[in-house]
Amino acid sequence: MSPREFLRLARFFAALALKERLFPALHVRPLVAELFLTDNCNLRCVSCACWRATTLGELDTEAWKDVLRQLVALPIHKVNVTGGEPLIRPDAVEIMRFARDIGIRHIHLNTNAILLTPVKLDEVLEAGVRSFNISVDGPKPTHDRIRGRAGAFDRTVAHLRAVIARRDTYRLKIRMNFTVMRDNAASLPDIAALAQDLNVRLYLNLATDRTFLFRHADVSAQSAVAQDELAAAVERVKTIARADPRCLPRPADLDYVLRHFRDVVQKGVPCAESQIKLMIRSRGEIGGCWGHDPHLNVRDFPIARIVDEATYRAEHARFFRKDCVGCGSNYSLNLRWRPSTYVTDALWRWGFASSPNAVGNPAGDR
Repeated sequence: MSPREFLRLARFFAALALKERLFPALHVRPLVAELFLTDNCNLRCVSCACWRATTLGELDTEAWKDVLRQLVALPIHKVNVTGGEPLIRPDAVEIMRFARDIGIRHIHLNTNAILLTPVKLDEVLEAGVRSFNISVDGPKPTHDRIRGRAGAFDRTVAHLRAVIARRDTYRLKIRMNFTVMRDNAASLPDIAALAQDLNVRLYLNLATDRTFLFRHADVSAQSAVAQDELAAAVERVKTIARADPRCLPRPADLDYVLRHFRDVVQKGVPCAESQIKLMIRSRGEIGGCWGHDPHLNVRDFPIARIVDEATYRAEHARFFRKDCVGCGSNYSLNLRWRPSTYVTDALWRWGFASSPNAVGNPAGDR
């Protein structure tokens, strides 16, 4: 990160602190664009609704390039390419390469890695991607059952290993994402061990039926995680972390995960995610957040006009203070700028048991 980029991020989070405590209507322009190249997918995950219907009328290549030109002018610090599964689009690499060519320095890819073959990985790296989230939802039988495809675990982990092998050469940032849900909560210690074996950072997504790609009755069932089972799994991960914290989530993150399935909103943690990200969906809808649908479209209005107009500003002020349905998206970002979460981590390191209802609750920052 350049000094200029560091200063920009510092100004952003300073503005969030002012927005929280003094100026609730303060407008903070987004730094990151989340681009949903497609809502469609090549797997059939029980925790997702992407594959349950086919989305038509998505932005074509030239429309996405126009979006990227507008994002550069905004300016945007980083682009996250996601889906659905973005690599099912034949033009995904072309779109990412175009982003690099017009000056976007930070390009991130979310993928299930099924299509991230050696040839495709070469293309993705050449296009400028330097960070990856790759999803693994448990040991082999669990992952394959959740993902709805036999052999998915072996293929995904083989492709993940190939990305890790390029890490030093390309200075890659890599996370292995595990979605905590009813059917795999007990597997959390196993996936923690796998992350350490692979030497890759583990991030815990949280099953939810409240966001736009996940609203389905079957997903609702997966979000009903047994608290005793999850608490036991989290405690085992903390035991692993006492011996070797490498690659594992922070204690404050683990405590948030425990609270999530009792209190999805967690109003004590303002939503930095809603401020830092500009979400552009596959058919051009822009704004909103994971849990609330947008009302405008890039096909109708310039992006700069949308993010500066009164409706967008008022809506995102509401999202920041968690006047929302709740989702748990990127809770780790929301925690990282809360001072009390570092107290939680320090106390845990010093041997004091953390409580997800006490020291670990970032509401103490308020």
